[in-house]
Parts: sequence; structure tokens; C-alpha cells
Amino acid sequence: MLRDLVKKRKSEVRYCQPLSNGQALHIYFWREKQSISNQIVYVWNVGIIITDTRKKANYWKNHSLKGQKDMSTGECGLEGLKKAIDIILQFRYRLKRNEYLFVVFDDEKRKSAYRWLERYGFMEFHKNDQFQAYGTFNPIYWEWFETE
Repeated sequence: MLRDLVKKRKSEVRYCQPLSNGQALHIYFWREKQSISNQIVYVWNVGIIITDTRKKANYWKNHSLKGQKDMSTGECGLEGLKKAIDIILQFRYRLKRNEYLFVVFDDEKRKSAYRWLERYGFMEFHKNDQFQAYGTFNPIYWEWFETE
């Protein structure tokens, strides 16, 4: 069972999972108001980092600048990706009716890794005709309908 490390913050959730190589997978979820299809909704964003200390992970989350490319230092192979997908899939069941979950990518490598989310009901979200993120609703409340 996952334990939220920031229980007192309603718009932020953080999980930490140890990996077999001694590093840890840190996953941050944070909620923001956004306009989607001319409606104001809440969007949960995901940040994933693999480091050897919690301090480095918190520094990355709190001090990363938008548009700045961080160097990937995690060395766990597919183990970290598999655990991250499991946590993301569990988290989407926490979403309320007016909430989305977006997984944004920084580069082509992560974009292709996150493409696996489509197998679990995530869809591409576009902004200004540009692919921005993979997103989903809580499957309990919504169903995707494919247009033909």
C-alpha cells in the first residue's frame, strides 16, 4: 500500500518507492486549475524522478524551471518505469468528476516510454494542435468513446 508523504496538502501528493539498485522512485502529483475545452477543471500533473536521496528529489521538484532540461541520472532499467506506471494507474482512481490526470513528457525518449499509458485508457491531449500530454479521467466516472 502506498503512503502519501504530504497528507496535509490537498493539492499535492507524493510517493517514494525503493528500487533494487539502492535508488528510490519519487512521484509527485500536483493539482492546478486549467481551461480545457472552454471549461475550468482541475488537472493533476505528474513529476517522476529517480535519485539516491529524498533531498535531491525535493530540490528537483521545487527548483526545476519550466523549459530547463534536467539530466537523467536514474539507473534502474525498466523497474522504475513499471513501478511508476503502477502508481499512476492507482492514482487515477482518486480523481473526482471534474479532474484530469496529465502525464507530460520532456523529450522523445520519455514520450515513447509514456506511450504505454495508451494501453490503460490514456489518450493524447493537444493544445494549439501540438501534442502536449497523455491524459485520463477516473475510469469509474467516465468512459472514452472513440470517434469513427
